Formats: sequence, structure tokens, C-alpha cells
Amino acid sequence: MALNENTTTTEDSFTQAQTPVKYNLPVSVILRKQINIKKSTHENLSISSCIKTGNTLVFTDYNNNRLIICNSDGTDIHHIPLSYTPRYITEIDSNTVAVSCRFNSTILIINISTRSVTSTINTSGLCYGISYNDNNLYVVIDRSIIHVMDLTGKVIRTIPLPTDDIYDITVDRDRLVCIDTTSIYCCSLDGKLMWKFKMDEFQDLRRVTTDNEGNVYVTNYNTNTVIVVSDDGKQHRELLTESDGLDEPWGIYFDKKENILLVCNNLNGNAFSFDVKYQHK
Repeated sequence: MALNENTTTTEDSFTQAQTPVKYNLPVSVILRKQINIKKSTHENLSISSCIKTGNTLVFTDYNNNRLIICNSDGTDIHHIPLSYTPRYITEIDSNTVAVSCRFNSTILIINISTRSVTSTINTSGLCYGISYNDNNLYVVIDRSIIHVMDLTGKVIRTIPLPTDDIYDITVDRDRLVCIDTTSIYCCSLDGKLMWKFKMDEFQDLRRVTTDNEGNVYVTNYNTNTVIVVSDDGKQHRELLTESDGLDEPWGIYFDKKENILLVCNNLNGNAFSFDVKYQHK
């Protein structure tokens, strides 16, 4: 598939069209495993987020107020029942995750090995996307600001967001990447906007993740696609579609240790892991 230009035109767009672009966007994804995390046909799941830590996959099932845990091949499925409704998740370490429960204004720190909630953090507003980086949690509060807090919930500082409609974030290196339903924003860690990516077909973005190269991956719910955008926001391509099994995809997570992309559908219990191959490596 050819690389597509962003809607923003640049002076060198003609040159880019004539010369092979050396952006390190993935050129191929290879299905590693399709996983069905439904235990029975009677279960009504609503999977909103996912992560992969080592050989373990963790999903937030907000319809049933629980986490679903399984091996990376889909075996050994377990549930962690919760007193709150989980929406967003981030990995703290190989045994620990932090879960943002939006309408409960609560963050749960959960040990997935012992399957127990180890601590509860109350936030000052509705909490949305959450990301762990450099010993701190970055949490979207009321869609308009980020609270940077330690694992006890003490707010260290706040970061303004480029719009007051942000749902999900991921922090990687010295950048904060966040999305509303129609755009991707890349900011410095003090909130300064570095670039914005917007396309007409972006109407229902749900989750965001980044790889080791700084490329940004988003799930587009209503078009059943995953889009990848280069680390400078100038190039993009459609990476996964309905033909890859996507059906109202929601959660997405890039395992930087193994170059594996995990994507989960919202309702049917299907998740997919893909090996990501790079150009110019």
C-alpha cells in the first residue's frame, strides 16, 4: 500500500511523491494469533482497552466490571471482578496495572498475579486515558487537563491539553500523544502542541498507542480500521481493516519489547496479535 499524504500540504510534497519516503512506517503486519476471550456465547462483553505484559494479556470489560486475563495464545482465561467500571489501562510493571474508572473518578492499582486490588486513588474529576511513564501516572481529568501523579495519587503537576475533548493518551519518551474522536495530537510533556493529524474519515477514534520509532497507532471504531501515523505526523497509512478481522475495534497496545501489536474488538470477544515489520531496517 502506498503512503498517503496528510491533508496538510507541504512545500516538499511534490518531492516526497517523486522520492521514496524514508519514514519508518510499518510496511507489513503478520497475524500471530487470533484470540477469543469469550468463555461462553452467553457472555456480553464490552472490551474498551487492552495491554500485553510479557506473556500475559489484560482486557478491561466495562460491561461486567472486571478485568479479563489470559496467556498471549488465548489460553488460561481468568477474571478479576472489580467494584468499579474499568475503561482505560496502563502497565506499571510485569505484575501491576493501573486502571482508570471514568465515571467513578477512581484509579485502581491491581496486582494481576495475585488478582487483587492493592490500592485505590480518587481523582478530582472524571478520569479518562491513563499512561505510566518514568514512575508517574499521567491521567486525563475531565477531558481537558492531565494530572501527573505518583502511585499514591499525589498530584505532582498538571499539563494543559490542546482541546477540552481528549479521551485517551500515551506517554513515550519526551512526548505525549493524545486523541479526541477526530484528531491525533502530539505534545511535549509541558503541553506544547508539536503537531496535529486530522482526516475527514476520522470520526470515531477510540484508543492510541506508540511503537519504538514514535509511530502512532489508533483504532477507528466506525470504519473498522487501525491507522498508523509517522512520528512527525506527516505520513499515514491504513494498517488493518475489516479483512483482518476488525469489527468495531477499540483497545490497542504496542508491545515495544517484541514489536507486537495487540488489537481487540469491542463486543465479539475477538482480539488479535500481529508481528510488525519495519521498512529500512
